[in-house]
Amino acid sequence: MTTEAPQVERYESFLVADCGSTHTTVVLFDMVAGAYRLIARAAVPTTIHAPWFDVAQGVQQAIGRISEITGRRLLNEQGRLIRPVRTDGTGVDHFAAVASAAQPLDVLLVGLFDEVSITSARKALRSIYHHEKDRLTLSDQRRPHEQVGAVVQSQPELILISGGTDGGAEDRLLQIVESVGLGMSVMGDSQVPEVIFAGNIRLRERVQGMLSAYANVQMANNLRPTLETEQLDDTVRLITNLYEELKINELPGAQELRDWSNHPILPTAHAFGDIAHYFAALQKQSVLGVDLGSNSVSLVMADPEHAQVSIHSELGTGQPVANLLDMVSIDEIRQWVPVEVSAAETADYIFNKSLHPFTLATDEKMLQMEQAVARTLIHCAAAAAGSDARWPFVGEQRTPPPFGLLLARGSTLANAPRPGQIVLMLLDALQPTGIFSIALDRYGVLPALGALASHQPLAVIQTLEAGVLSDLGWVIAPTGKGQLGKKAMEISIESDRVSFEGEIEFGKIEIFPIAPGKSAKVTVKPTGRFDIGFGPGQGKKMTLTGGLVGGLVVDARGRPFTLPRDVADRRSLMRKWLWDMGG
Repeated sequence: MTTEAPQVERYESFLVADCGSTHTTVVLFDMVAGAYRLIARAAVPTTIHAPWFDVAQGVQQAIGRISEITGRRLLNEQGRLIRPVRTDGTGVDHFAAVASAAQPLDVLLVGLFDEVSITSARKALRSIYHHEKDRLTLSDQRRPHEQVGAVVQSQPELILISGGTDGGAEDRLLQIVESVGLGMSVMGDSQVPEVIFAGNIRLRERVQGMLSAYANVQMANNLRPTLETEQLDDTVRLITNLYEELKINELPGAQELRDWSNHPILPTAHAFGDIAHYFAALQKQSVLGVDLGSNSVSLVMADPEHAQVSIHSELGTGQPVANLLDMVSIDEIRQWVPVEVSAAETADYIFNKSLHPFTLATDEKMLQMEQAVARTLIHCAAAAAGSDARWPFVGEQRTPPPFGLLLARGSTLANAPRPGQIVLMLLDALQPTGIFSIALDRYGVLPALGALASHQPLAVIQTLEAGVLSDLGWVIAPTGKGQLGKKAMEISIESDRVSFEGEIEFGKIEIFPIAPGKSAKVTVKPTGRFDIGFGPGQGKKMTLTGGLVGGLVVDARGRPFTLPRDVADRRSLMRKWLWDMGG
């Protein structure tokens, strides 16, 4: 009689690459002492540009560094990934990739009215990395032949046509579509764009007949079936598929990465949205995500049911940073610098950063300009996202609604010298309200975890539990207005090591000590003019954990807070805020 040896369960390892526009980051996850952990991380310059023109080479270089760190051979002699893991311990079981290195999709917008159909089309396009090359509407003052020339000159990869409620206007939209057709008729075969029609459904057959001879035409549900109704999901689905097909899959070297994986390459912003949604579902709360990238700024608003991603390819800390000067005045950027800096110095910094995205801050003034630009970029992205009805940002300042967790990532944030500087940048830019914690993706692993979340949730949970994110701490930010120097709230903190009672004045931001990783019972009682999320004057008792910033941050500067007009007073106040935050 013989018995079979019991099967030993073997846990699988994961390698995930994030191919950004300036850096490629690769992370290795594997089992350690019975739980998944982040084993190693390596970042190298992205190789999509000259002289390589091959994104896979950067991934191979980063994997090579991980092999040096771990002593584990992951690539064979030909530079291909070894998978699955062999008996000698070489290789990895699974590979996945996310990418933001692809160029944005060039889009021509066509519609009737800027404030109706074009606005809805722009909201849908926020789901992908894109550049708006031109638009044709009824308000366009160009003559018909000039509109035809604009279609040819813009060389769009996608023409998104919207306009007309269902059963509404027909002739005026068809006149614009006719100009589009004439423009496409003189384009070369190498310039043929994709067309999505998301307008009056009664015009589908006629639009198909007018344009199908020159381009592939897809039909989507009307973006504005009525003036009061907006439906974006169908268009978002189509343009997302187009972006992945035309941009992600066409990255030089992407085919090799796809050959290594069983899953498609995801846009980085979508993977970030997936992990934010994962957090929201896991913790049963709302989550706000901020990704301050080199070539884009992405925001995510997630709740347990769904996540909404808003991508701003016109913004970024690298090449697109020069666009900031077209959106705000130079003084709006300079106002965040707590030392004397001229308009010319600020503009020079911005243009130099646009030309040389890898430039690092080499002195205090440059660091403060870098952080001032970061504040303005995040604020502009939040203001743009707030124009979307799906984003419940409120008020003229477009401040976000209350949420429980703020996830932040991006090299400017991750490389800030002190945690207080990171928290202050986010609070100044977003001016959020309520009670929430802040977690920083210092190692750039959140998109990788987002790529794994739907396939390997155990690996994601255990990696997060191991502390792969930097917990910056908790923030209480009340709404309301008061007199400077007058009491805004009372606070008491009780823990094993400290017992503290005090009050905070309106106009101040302070840190109340809670040791990192230690829990404390916190009782907050605002005065009648202020609301921390439970009604004016209503207090709350809770248990909070200290983070890297050194305690509980209470931001009683009001919402929205205003900076002094006097330059000297403003700089003095900002230096005090920076000092109080340990920055």
